[in-house]
Amino acid sequence: MKRFFLAAIALLAAFSANAQLFDFSSNNNRFEFGFEFGSAATNAENPTRFAAGVSLVAYGVYAGFVEASPQHRYDNHVNDTMWEDDQAFLINLGYQVPILPWLRVMPIVGYAQTNKGITDASTVNISSGEYSSTLYHDYDVTPGSRRHLFNYGGGISVQPLKWFSLNAVYTYHGFYGGISLDLVGIMGAK
Repeated sequence: MKRFFLAAIALLAAFSANAQLFDFSSNNNRFEFGFEFGSAATNAENPTRFAAGVSLVAYGVYAGFVEASPQHRYDNHVNDTMWEDDQAFLINLGYQVPILPWLRVMPIVGYAQTNKGITDASTVNISSGEYSSTLYHDYDVTPGSRRHLFNYGGGISVQPLKWFSLNAVYTYHGFYGGISLDLVGIMGAK
C-alpha cells in the first residue's frame, strides 16, 4: 500500500510539466484549522475504536491531536457495573511538502499514549454549559497500564478548492482523516 501511494505521487509529479516541484513558498500565508476522525492506538497493547480531534496547519507546519475516550464514560445507564475501558490519544507533528499546487505530502512524527482503566457506572457527574449538559461516569486508569509510544508515519493533503483541504494521515499507532478550512483563503488574503 505504501508503494502504491509513493508511485501515485511520483506519477502525478511527472505528469505536471508546468508545476514547480517542492515550491515551499506555496506554504506561506496558509493557516488551516480542521477536524479529524479515525482510530487511535492501533498496533498498541490497548487498541481503541473511534477517535476524534483537531488539526492545525500554519505555514506548512502540521499539528494534529486525536483522542479516543473510554467507551462507556458517557453511557446514560446508572448501576453498580464496573466497565473495563481503554483510552488513547495521539499528538502528531509534521511538515507539508508541496508536490503540486493542490497536493501535499507530510512526513509525521509524534507521541501516542494508551491507558487501560475502569469506568464506574455507579458514579454520575454532570457538567453543564450555557446550552447543554453532559452526564459522565468516573474513569480511573489502572496503575501500570499507561503506555507511552513513539509514533511515526505520513499523510497526504488534497486541496480541491482554495478554501479547504481533505487530509488523510496514516501512522503506526493511528489512522484518521478529515477536512481543514484555510482561514486565510476564506478571508481573501493573498
